[in-house]
Amino acid sequence: MATNFARPNANKRTLPNVLNKKQLISLFENIDDAPVFMGCMVALFCGLRISEVCNLKKQDVDLESEKVIVRQGKGAKDRVVMLPTALKPLLEKWFRYNKESEFFICNEYENPYVTNLLSRKFKEYLEKAKLSIKTFKSTIGQQRYAYSFHTLRHTYATYLLEQGVDLYYVQRSLGHVDIHTTQVYAYISNKDLQNKINLAFGKKQSHTKHFEKIEDPLQVLKLRFASGEISMEAFEEQYLLLCNLSSV
Repeated sequence: MATNFARPNANKRTLPNVLNKKQLISLFENIDDAPVFMGCMVALFCGLRISEVCNLKKQDVDLESEKVIVRQGKGAKDRVVMLPTALKPLLEKWFRYNKESEFFICNEYENPYVTNLLSRKFKEYLEKAKLSIKTFKSTIGQQRYAYSFHTLRHTYATYLLEQGVDLYYVQRSLGHVDIHTTQVYAYISNKDLQNKINLAFGKKQSHTKHFEKIEDPLQVLKLRFASGEISMEAFEEQYLLLCNLSSV
């Protein structure tokens, strides 16, 4: 996964930044707020925008058919996103824990999160994870950073392409009207080229396990982004969310 810290240029292609495995481990280890944790999870595993996370209702998360209906996304369009099977047990616990609100995540008053609040909290966790990296200042002097909540969506798209998902299906999942918008992720992820280069220099081709075969949702996070470095027990100890859910 690539990281681009250069100032954007209107005449050049700007590649979005994505989070690598170790960065994702550090980020999720530092999130101790249950709604923020779950909002990040669904953004990361379903590629949702921050506004789509905040507006998502529990009734639109269909665990039986393994689909998430995103209503009135960008361009006021609805779309359907596939839900990874292995995430279902965690979502079932979350729904039992978060019984009152109709929204997928809500604040302490059972009102939906506003995007500014979720964005601000996410930035705080980025800072705790030492991922608050300054890049450049805008023309009006506003400081820009390498990562934001939207980076989870970029990471989702890049990961799908790395796993060989057809660009057309990635386009559908992201809700892009023009496939050329989706093609930018192809420049970040090119596992075939990487494997060919590795073979040319005497390294065996890498093989990635399929997350669909894993039942534990946290093992999905581990295998997809952590290379097996964090166990279920470690998550339970470190995350306030999972401590709460484990008693439900």
